[in-house]
Amino acid sequence: MHIVHVASGREWRGGQRQTLLLARGLAAHGGIETRVFTGRDTPLARHLAGASVVTVALPWGIGLDPRALFALTRILDRGAIVHAHDNHAHALVATVAHVRRIKVVATRRLDLPIRHPARWRRADAVIALSGAVAARLVAGGVARDRIHVIPPAIDLAEVSRVSPWPTNVARPPEGVPLVVTIAALTDEKGVEVLLNAAAHVHRHMPDVRFMVLGEGPARPALLARRAQHGLEHVVALPGQVDAPEAILACATLYAQPSFSEGFGSSVLDALARGVPVIASDTGGLPDAVAGGGGQLVRPGDADALAAAIITLLADHRARTKLGAAARVAAQRFGIERLVSDTLDVYRSL
Repeated sequence: MHIVHVASGREWRGGQRQTLLLARGLAAHGGIETRVFTGRDTPLARHLAGASVVTVALPWGIGLDPRALFALTRILDRGAIVHAHDNHAHALVATVAHVRRIKVVATRRLDLPIRHPARWRRADAVIALSGAVAARLVAGGVARDRIHVIPPAIDLAEVSRVSPWPTNVARPPEGVPLVVTIAALTDEKGVEVLLNAAAHVHRHMPDVRFMVLGEGPARPALLARRAQHGLEHVVALPGQVDAPEAILACATLYAQPSFSEGFGSSVLDALARGVPVIASDTGGLPDAVAGGGGQLVRPGDADALAAAIITLLADHRARTKLGAAARVAAQRFGIERLVSDTLDVYRSL
C-alpha cells in the first residue's frame, strides 16, 4: 500500500501533531509505503526529520503553489492513496486528482460550515474528528457512507516522560493551584471567556493562577482585557513554549473554553496526565470527555466556567476521582487505534 500524506505544516497545532503521530505510526507498520509531502522549513518538516518518516519538503507558499503542485504531480504513482490533512493540502490534492488517477482521503478537523462543499463531495473518503464535524460534512452534501469518524490520538508512551519546566516561563509558587489552557489565541478558542472567568475566580480564590499556552492574532485584545481586569499577575500568556507537557503535568485543572472545536486534542493530553478537564459543551469536546475525566459548561458562559473551577478547586476528593477517570479515558485514544482505524479507511478504497 502506497500512502502519500500532504500537509502544509505552516503552524504547529493539533492538526500538525496528529499528522506526525499518524505518519510515524504508519511508518512503523509493515507493508505500507508512507511518505509525507510538506512545506520546507515548517514545524512539521522539522518534527518529521527526527521521526524516521520519509519526507518530501519543498517551497510551498500558498495553497495552490505551482512548485508544490508540480512536485506532487511528479511523485505520485497511479493507484496511490493521497491523504490531505488541512485545507491548503486538500486544495492542492483535489487539483492533482483531476489529472492523475489517485484515491483521495481528506481529514476535516473543524466544527464549522463547509466552505468548498464540492471539493469535499469529490473526496473518495473523508475522516471527521468527531460526530459534530461529521454532521457539518453531511450538511455540506458529503455522502454519509464516505464519512469515517476517527478521533485524534495521544502518544501514551510520552506521557510517562518527565520534561523540565520551560526556562522562559515563570513557574507559580509550590502549592498554588494552576489552571492551564492550551489554545491558539483566536476568537473561536474562547480565551476572553476564560479571562472573564478568571476575574471571578480571583475574587473568591486569590491564590489561583492561570496559564494560557498559545499564540495568535487575538493576543493584543486579550492582553488589553487582562489589564482591564487587573489580572497581569494572575493570568500568564507566555505564547508557544517548547515543553507545554511539562506545564500541563503541573496543572491542577485544565480548561478548554472554546466556542468551536473539532475535537480538542489538548484535552487528551490533560486526560492522559490525570488532570481534570472543564470544557465547553460544543463541537467535539463532548466526545473528548465522554469516557470520563471532565465536566462540560455552556459555551461563552464565564460565570458557569468560574463556578465549575471554584467548585473543583475546593473539592480535593472530586478532583482526585476525576483525575483517575481521566487516565482511564485517555487509554481509548492511543496511536494504535488511530493507525488501525485509518488503515481501515485506506483498505476500503
